[in-house]
Formats: sequence, C-alpha cells, structure tokens
Amino acid sequence: MEDGFKSKFGFCLFIIFIIFLIVGGYFFTKKMINSDFTFNNKDNDRVINYKIDENKDYIYFINENTISKEANLVYKDVVINIKGEEKLTESLEAENKANKESVMYISKQGLPNLDGVYNYDDIYALFQRNYEVFDFGGYVSLVIKDYSYSCFDLLTFKSSKSYVYDTLEGKRLSENDLLSKYNITLEEIKNKIREELNNSQIIEDGVEIIKIDETLNNFQNYSLYINDFGKLCITYLVKSMDKDYNLNMEV
Repeated sequence: MEDGFKSKFGFCLFIIFIIFLIVGGYFFTKKMINSDFTFNNKDNDRVINYKIDENKDYIYFINENTISKEANLVYKDVVINIKGEEKLTESLEAENKANKESVMYISKQGLPNLDGVYNYDDIYALFQRNYEVFDFGGYVSLVIKDYSYSCFDLLTFKSSKSYVYDTLEGKRLSENDLLSKYNITLEEIKNKIREELNNSQIIEDGVEIIKIDETLNNFQNYSLYINDFGKLCITYLVKSMDKDYNLNMEV
C-alpha cells in the first residue's frame, strides 16, 4: 500500500514538473518573440523614419547621361535619400549641371591638326565628377571626386569630398566624429601617408617625382569615409612633378 502511494505521489510530481516546463517554456518563448519583434520593429522604424523614399537606397543616382562611352565620361545626379539632406541633394545637382554645361568640342576649336590629341566623341574639354558609395552596417559613405578632362591629357584629379552617414540615427558624421570613432588623429594619418609615399617614391635623373612635402604641408584636399569592410579610409591629392593624382588608403 505504501509502495502504491509512493508511486502515485511520484507520478503526480512528474506530471506537475512537465506542466511547469510546458507553461514556463510557453511564457519564455512568448517573451523572447515579443522582445525580438520589438527590437526588429524599432530598427524598421528607424529606417522608415530617416529615409525620404523607403523603397530606394540611402544613396542612388538619376538622370544618367553618357557623354563619351569610349572615354567613360558620364554625368548623373546623386540623390541622398535621408531626411534633412534635401538641400544638399539640390546643391550637388546644381554643381553637376554646371559640369554638364562645361563641355567643349574639338570640332569647334579650330585646331590646326589633331596630332597628339585623344579624339573621343569630339570631346575637347569638360569637368567630370565620379562617385563611389560604400555601405557597412549602419554606415553609408558617398565619396565624390572631381576631375578636369582635356583631349590632350585626359583626366586630371582636382578635388574630393565625402559625406558619411549613421543611417540608424539619420545623422551626417563630421570629420571629428570619424576621427574620434576610430581613435586616430589627422597628424597620425599624415604620418602614415608620408610613409606610403616614401615607399612609392620615384626618382628620375636625381629628381623626386612625388612632391611629398608639398602634398602634406598644405594638406587640405582630402576626404574621410568608411569603406565596405568598416575601415576608415582617406582619399587625398598627391602633388607630382608629372601630373597631380589621388590615392586611397585605409588608416
């Protein structure tokens, strides 16, 4: 009799334990699902909140117009699809319009001959703008590089600028924001650039082709951005005895 009682009591305890597991598991799972939903919904709200058009990328292009396929000369307008950046988009569009109006044609220049001339679609000279877009996690970067083009020496780098956004906050990051985030100073970056340029220096007839001191002593034409791998990068103007150019470097 006592054994039967113990058996029934043990069975009851087992049933209670199973019920506890089922009920506890139900509420735990429900809490986790609700928690995940709230987190994901919060992220989705952020995306919808800061995008002007939620069906477009944060940075996209419109009005593409190929001036010369051979020379890869293309004009297009960039749209920054983040609320609060509408005026910047308009400003960049105005700059691009001025570039498109700069086009000059060889046939209208009255050149005595075309020796040494790159005759790509009759283009004599223009101002060209190239774009690069990088996306890493919650950061999107737009890098703009401006060039002059002529039929004598093709593209020559002139300047660059960049716009970096924290898309989860809908905020454009300043240079100081980026330097602070990556715990580095501009002077440390310049030291790295000097080392890189020294390693790639070319000497012709005893003359250094890369003007390293001139490049770094007037270090204003550069842009910081975050690349697709989350690395802080810089694009900068290099002064040269031949022709100025730009380089990119992870910092």
